[in-house]
Amino acid sequence: MNKISLIICNILILSVLHLSVQGQGVWTWMKGSNVGASVGNFGVKGVSAPSNEPPARYQTAFWTDLNGDLWLFGGVVNGNLGNDLWRYSVATNEWTWMSGAQGMANMGGVSGTQGVPSVNNFPGARGYGANCWTDNNNNLWLFAGYGVDINASTGAMSDLWKYNIATNEWTWVSGPLTSNQAPIYGTQGIPAALNTPGGRAECKSSFVDAQNNFWVFGGQDALNGVFNDLWKYDPNTNQWTFMKGDMVLNGLGNYGVKGVEAPSNLPPARLSYTKWKALDGSFYIFAGGDFNNVNYNDVWRYNPLTNNWTWVSGSNASNNPGIYGLNCDPNVTDYPSYRIENQTVSTVGCTEVFWSFGGFEGLQASNTMNDLWLYNSGNNTWTWVSGSNSAVQNPPGNFGVQGVAAATNMIPCKGGVGIWTDKQNNLWVFGGFTGANGTLEMTNDLWRFEPDTSCFNASLVSDLTLTPPADLDLCAGESTTMINISPTATIHWSPANGATPNADTTSLIFNPITTTTYTVAGTEAGVCPGYDSIVFTINVYQNPIADFNINPNPATLDNPTFTLTNTSTYATNYEWQYGGVTFATTQDATKSFTDIGTYCFTLFAYNQLGCVSSITKCADIEKKAIIVVPNAFSPNGDFVNNTLKVLGEGFDLLNFEIYDRWGQLLFKTDERTTGWNGDYKGKPMEMGTYFYMLEYSVNGKFLVRKGDIALIR
Repeated sequence: MNKISLIICNILILSVLHLSVQGQGVWTWMKGSNVGASVGNFGVKGVSAPSNEPPARYQTAFWTDLNGDLWLFGGVVNGNLGNDLWRYSVATNEWTWMSGAQGMANMGGVSGTQGVPSVNNFPGARGYGANCWTDNNNNLWLFAGYGVDINASTGAMSDLWKYNIATNEWTWVSGPLTSNQAPIYGTQGIPAALNTPGGRAECKSSFVDAQNNFWVFGGQDALNGVFNDLWKYDPNTNQWTFMKGDMVLNGLGNYGVKGVEAPSNLPPARLSYTKWKALDGSFYIFAGGDFNNVNYNDVWRYNPLTNNWTWVSGSNASNNPGIYGLNCDPNVTDYPSYRIENQTVSTVGCTEVFWSFGGFEGLQASNTMNDLWLYNSGNNTWTWVSGSNSAVQNPPGNFGVQGVAAATNMIPCKGGVGIWTDKQNNLWVFGGFTGANGTLEMTNDLWRFEPDTSCFNASLVSDLTLTPPADLDLCAGESTTMINISPTATIHWSPANGATPNADTTSLIFNPITTTTYTVAGTEAGVCPGYDSIVFTINVYQNPIADFNINPNPATLDNPTFTLTNTSTYATNYEWQYGGVTFATTQDATKSFTDIGTYCFTLFAYNQLGCVSSITKCADIEKKAIIVVPNAFSPNGDFVNNTLKVLGEGFDLLNFEIYDRWGQLLFKTDERTTGWNGDYKGKPMEMGTYFYMLEYSVNGKFLVRKGDIALIR
């Protein structure tokens, strides 16, 4: 790659009066050195520490993960290509060396087996516009760039890699490991296994759509030509699709009419441009240039639904100086000067607003910039927020005290930086190439910019944050509430069942019947709407149903113990009570008493959430009744077994009746001392079988017994 050699060979050190515009917002020098060419400090791999910091570098690959941390890979490190991977935590203000080699220049990678992740894998050293994106599963992807191939040769790469943050593993996904491969376009709009964008560098424009497809535009080939082709990669099929653009190098494009979408529109071929993605899924590119000192400041929007480009801002003429206008004055007539190797990023809470920082005045220019711009795609306005205008060459900035925000602080001029925004919509800038000290130097300084919303409409940095309900585990019939939703926000949720907003839409009440996973998304009103979405699962547990059996029922005083057998469902814990006092917490229980009576027990059955069901059942302890009706008697006057009586104890006789076989009532008494002597109306009955009916009570319960007896003479 000849970018550095061109800059160094052609550098012209200029002595000028620097005019700096502080703008609205505060810069803070957070980490790293305030002089160039720092060797950094790797520390221990995988261990964060306050003293850790990457060596100075330029044109590094960089990502922001879904947690808001910054990741760096390789870049031009002290004049060579590196393959070290770093993570910066915004929360702790610490760097961690995660993977790759320390101090090894131009090192080839370890690919392992294609498609198989390994902690031993890593891409070859890489710089100059590698394509980077974070997918919806928080994996980091790396495609192409200028790097070291499997044969230790340098050139434009076309290999595709995925890094799993959770496992610290690289996977070589697809593409050859040799450099300078030619594209294979196939049929436009048709994916195919053989399709490939080929080797390319300086193609920093990468996007992730709602389906987790990745999009790549333009860049530089191995022969110092530039592309304007657009590609889509589907990670599910591992196939590329050529979507639009020229299949030859250095295409002139077609601007069409500014602001009007058309199938014939096409950006001119370019490298070292930057990109955004808007809330509606549209892609934006800005600036860039080629090897013939043709440089741009135009803004283009691509609509993936129509596969059309629109020129939306900036000039259609090359090397346009831009219009800075007034500091902090949004204006449709203003736009930045032409540049390459600037960096752009959207705000976290408002993806209709995009930041652009610094860059070079062209591929062969030695002048770097530190101007910070804000672009609002909603009303197509640029705002010059901070830094110097293009009339000031290589502004040095002012570091101030590390870690201390001050209005006098100003980031130096830089190109080829790493850039991202955190969840508070602060802007972060790392490293890059600077000409601030009269010579081009690589840096490793890290800066944070805290915007002051007085510079622009506060709605431009609106930040809608949705929070799941505090209670995600419910018993059937219960509800939980998602609170603190902005009253100006429009909220959508899916599925629709089991969720109801309150009157002013500041809360959302969930009462699903079964376990349900909800997606809640919100858009806050404003020129640039704040947006957030969350996914959560509400677990619904069956309410317990308490029940039990009592045995025996009734019990008797000779065995006055009740066995309580639990038959509850959907329950995990139990509590047995008698008279309001707990006597057992086991699944089953026993309880004994010493007197006759009625005894009532209550069972409380709880599920794993503590939801409760109860039931009360009663049982009796009775006297033991002994009832004997002889099956024969002999009324023959021998004074032995002459009378039929009901014998026993523990019962009350209510009625005792004797019948012949034709149902004729022969005898009746309610006295236990009175028995049948075998006569009917004073006459002895014949030998034979007779029948009785006994009505009695035991402990107040009415009972009946029937049977037969034999009369013997």
